[in-house]
Amino acid sequence: MMKQKLLALALLISTFSFAQSWNLTGNSGTNPSNNFLGTTDNQPLVLKANNTEVMRILPDGKAKIGANDPVNNDSAFRVYQAENPVFEVASSLSSFQISKSTCDGCFGGQNGDTVLRNKGKTHNIILAMPSNYNDGRYYIGIQDLANGTWIKFFNNATARFDGKIFAKEVEIKANVWADYVFRKDYKLNSLEEVEKHIQEKGHLPNIPSEAEILKNGINVADMNTKLMEKIEELTLYSIEQNKQLKVQSEKVEKLEKQLEKLLSEKK
Repeated sequence: MMKQKLLALALLISTFSFAQSWNLTGNSGTNPSNNFLGTTDNQPLVLKANNTEVMRILPDGKAKIGANDPVNNDSAFRVYQAENPVFEVASSLSSFQISKSTCDGCFGGQNGDTVLRNKGKTHNIILAMPSNYNDGRYYIGIQDLANGTWIKFFNNATARFDGKIFAKEVEIKANVWADYVFRKDYKLNSLEEVEKHIQEKGHLPNIPSEAEILKNGINVADMNTKLMEKIEELTLYSIEQNKQLKVQSEKVEKLEKQLEKLLSEKK
């Protein structure tokens, strides 16, 4: 009877010892509700290296990583490093970095800039918003405290930008240009035909009406081609007009000479 009591006591002591210990080489038979690394009161879990705090998990689930972080803010996840901090997601092919420049020229930015870098096999950064819709319900927005703008994407490879664009140069690829006006087989409307079209339609031939523009907008490359078409047509009208003026001028000059001759003969 005494042996059974001693055996039961030994089992109880061993069970108690296992419950209070955490084997650094690994553990088995654990239960997450009872066996975990952390605190049981309203205190943060602090991890140290070389006796310096490097990570802190707060009771509300927020996490702070970095030594000697002077800021205590409301961010859910914060990575701090005094000089040029870098957050990286990597694979065997490449790595994506979010870095904060603390000097002019660091990571290609200026002091205070946030820099996104993709290093490795490719340098592409892709924003993917998988969707089977084609109504522009998904968009990318950029804003400050005063104004914002957005780009809406459609599944037909179309993006719509809401806002003004200022640029030093804009290059647009065109599929056709208006030099077809100068070909011999081009039918140039007479000015009478142009006048009739304007009176009936209220706009130039081959140019969209005001209602069409307001409803559908304009294709910049296509519209530039149409405008160049009108410029080249005006050039042809001017050339033809110049020919007619030259002929008339020669006729007038001839008449003047004939008149001078008649006047001289009468004298």
